[in-house]
Amino acid sequence: MTSPHTIRAPANLCTMARVTAPAPPPPTGWDRRGAGWLVVAITVLMFAPTLMFGRVALDDDWLWSDDSPLRTPSAATMRHVWLELDARTRHDVGTEYLPVRDVVVAADMAVWGDHERGFHLTQLACYALTVFALGGLLVRFGMRRDLAWLATLLWAIHPIHVESVAWLSERKGVLAGLFIVACGHAWIRYRRGGGRGWILIAAATAVAGTWSKAPAMFAPAVFAAWDILLLPAARRRWIAIGLVGGAAALAAIPVVRVARDAGVIDREVEAVPGGRPRLGLAAQGHYVESLVLARSPAVSYPIQSEGPAPLELGLGAAAVLGSVAIAAYRRRAGRAWRRAVLAWAWIWFIPIGHVLAPLHIAAADRYAYLWSLAGCIAAAWLVLCVRGPARLAITGALVCVLGISTLRAQAAWTSSVELFTTAFAASPDDPTACERLANELFALGRWTEVLEVLDRGLAAHPDHGYLLARKSRVLDRTGHPADALVVAEHAAQSGHASTMWLYADLLTRAGKLPDALVLAERAAVRRPEIPTYARTRISLLIALGRYADAERIARAQLVRDPSAQSHRLLSRVLLGRSQFAEAAAQLYLAATLGARPTAVATDRALRPAGSP
Repeated sequence: MTSPHTIRAPANLCTMARVTAPAPPPPTGWDRRGAGWLVVAITVLMFAPTLMFGRVALDDDWLWSDDSPLRTPSAATMRHVWLELDARTRHDVGTEYLPVRDVVVAADMAVWGDHERGFHLTQLACYALTVFALGGLLVRFGMRRDLAWLATLLWAIHPIHVESVAWLSERKGVLAGLFIVACGHAWIRYRRGGGRGWILIAAATAVAGTWSKAPAMFAPAVFAAWDILLLPAARRRWIAIGLVGGAAALAAIPVVRVARDAGVIDREVEAVPGGRPRLGLAAQGHYVESLVLARSPAVSYPIQSEGPAPLELGLGAAAVLGSVAIAAYRRRAGRAWRRAVLAWAWIWFIPIGHVLAPLHIAAADRYAYLWSLAGCIAAAWLVLCVRGPARLAITGALVCVLGISTLRAQAAWTSSVELFTTAFAASPDDPTACERLANELFALGRWTEVLEVLDRGLAAHPDHGYLLARKSRVLDRTGHPADALVVAEHAAQSGHASTMWLYADLLTRAGKLPDALVLAERAAVRRPEIPTYARTRISLLIALGRYADAERIARAQLVRDPSAQSHRLLSRVLLGRSQFAEAAAQLYLAATLGARPTAVATDRALRPAGSP
């Protein structure tokens, strides 16, 4: 007989397991199979205003302008896109080796023609596809479905991505992200027993991503880390790492070579106090600020012109220490995913954080395109830790805050003036932001506002050549040629080819041809790939009667730039030397290549009667 106060043991261990096992997380709605489509729908809704946008002055002219070589791509253009590795020689197709991006843009133009909204539709479609594939990728690698899709939603509607979606020239970043996610899907399919075709697809998409935007070359490192942390060991792991990593490394060679020649990798960063480590730490802090909405999106930030701020350095240091603490935390539950998320964040920070190479831009929203996912996963996890109605309220509030911030950030991209006004307000000491805003106001003829903006910029940078050059143009346009000449002289002292050419132009109009020739020669020698500078030099030689020098330079320019303008300029030189037959031949070639009929008729009228 047992006492009524005796505690009975469980009947068996299975009963104990059922009693003590933690209850599964309650359903959240994000764990349903339709969650991905809901996330995509919300994303498209948030970024739908971009479909009404056109081009802005920040768009790459050679890529999106009406006379872009990609609008009517020829075999020669495609050879240039794929095979030319000299940054200066490939200037007409951009000083970046990104052939996949170029081919996609050419196809986009073939489909949409002059309809700029169509370009934005393609951009948004690529982004929406990336969002859908990213959530699925997290699920495939083993993340809880509710956490994966909530994190993807927070990432997709974050205002830090407005620059990537609204700016046509960032097609490269959106394409690279899409190829990276595709690489991850093919990688996990192969690791789970898929055929060899999947690993070949992973390698091909890694190459395509790298040839869309350079940082994509780090995708194999990310998925290698996830493989090691999240998947069981197998021989296929090392095959995937070797094949995909090797393909991306080979694809990166021409990309890095051209970027180095073009100045995208900027050695001047080494001169920043503290060098790259300090700038990298500040960049990390800057992105943390943007991630928590403490900094409004813009295309220019003070870190670029003023250097690292104490708050940025402090947040960067906190991010490093916090990452170490999270990685070292010993609780086994969720440890693999904690480390996988940290690996994602820090590997993607390598190409944007001045770690391996100094970049010419200190920080930009588009750089944080993939890095920001880690913070969104952390935020989603915190939200899902809350139980009951409070979870739904927090989720709704967070989505509303991010959505409103994203819609407000898109307003800056409605016009070039709005874009650069926002940039100048965010970074008033940035001379580039000042110059861009002044250029747009100048194009609109708003002279008083142009001078006000330039004076603010010159107060901080009194010897800035480009700001002085723009002020000189305004003064000249508003009827102050003497003042314009003085300011242009000051601008030319910067040594920039464009400022020397401007001073030469103003000296020419002032009748000071010998002095103008000196400046024109310097500009042409400094930037021989720009035809305008060489043509100004040749015209001045003609005006000074130095026909022998003019012919020598004009023939060299014709080899470099066999355009209608070059043929017409050579004909003028030949007319001055009484070589009428060859001059007529050059005029004929100029007319054949599309020179203005009135210009050709004017030059023909200069020939003596009876000449060929």
